[in-house]
Amino acid sequence: MSKNTKSSGPASYPHLWRWVADFGTVEIGHCGQTRSLIRVLDEGGIVWKGRRRYATLDAALADAEAGATRWMKDQLGIAVL
Repeated sequence: MSKNTKSSGPASYPHLWRWVADFGTVEIGHCGQTRSLIRVLDEGGIVWKGRRRYATLDAALADAEAGATRWMKDQLGIAVL
């Protein structure tokens, strides 16, 4: 991420923030088992996993935001913001 890139946390990734606050965890880091850089988990395990590589951390978080948003909508009936 460049020095000029600024992430605004909850405003940028509201569903990930809600996920961590209410439902589970987000793991960031290479995982040999899942071959992913970022994962969204609940008590039952992985509900979404990302790709092996991303150009930036923000790209990985944006992908996880989209994945968590879809899962929350489809599985929990939570309205998309």
